[in-house]
Amino acid sequence: MLPRDYGVQLAQCRFLVADNCAVNRRLATLMSLPLVGCASHRLNLAVQADMASHEEALAAVQALMVKLRTLTQSAKLRLKTPLRPVIRQDTRWSSTFKMVRRYLQLLEFLDAEDDDLMDLLPPPAMNKRLRALYQELCDIESVSKVLQGHDVDLLNVREWFDELIAVKPQYGRYIGNEEEEDPAASFVERLRKHRRLAQDRVKYEQLKSIPPTSNVVERFFSIARVTFGHQRHGLLPRTLETILFLRQNRSYWDATTVDNLS
Repeated sequence: MLPRDYGVQLAQCRFLVADNCAVNRRLATLMSLPLVGCASHRLNLAVQADMASHEEALAAVQALMVKLRTLTQSAKLRLKTPLRPVIRQDTRWSSTFKMVRRYLQLLEFLDAEDDDLMDLLPPPAMNKRLRALYQELCDIESVSKVLQGHDVDLLNVREWFDELIAVKPQYGRYIGNEEEEDPAASFVERLRKHRRLAQDRVKYEQLKSIPPTSNVVERFFSIARVTFGHQRHGLLPRTLETILFLRQNRSYWDATTVDNLS
């Protein structure tokens, strides 16, 4: 596929940036390439694991949000605010962040005389914990957004992750430096690790050119899935390919560019 579609040989590939799952590890082994774990996926795993300790409060907010999305409650809420309820998804922690933020925004608009809502409303102590959780998630969200930038390198990611670990030590299991010494490891295990680290490593002069995340590829796949699913029946393959190319490179053209070409 690489030579046919992109004019690139497999020997020209120098690294693989992807989620650190069994399939990608096997692929990197078959290609004889170093696997760079996607920083966004690692951060997502760390936050998802941390959210497990707040599951009771998050489940209460989720139940309330589902109730607010019903026809009757939605109509009542619409008279007070244009804000709509948000529910979380299981795959991405960012949806949990958005749900908690929206809950805190809607809290002042909830009808205190509505027994159905009051039965689902989290108690004051839980609201206090949710506000503290929201402040933590704001910091994590800022790191998550900046990871999606085009000018981010591995050194930037390491610095941001180290700062997060300083605040949330439990994140070290997922986003920590793999070369850090494990105090629970036995003497023999530490010796073996030092021996592995002392061996020759793969050196790549253009280390800063390695992207720390696979977000660009994932966004492209999302666009391709939507476009292919909705438009493939009425388009020629060449036209579909052109549309995908233009959508992926949207930052390089605008209406003025189209006018100049026509």
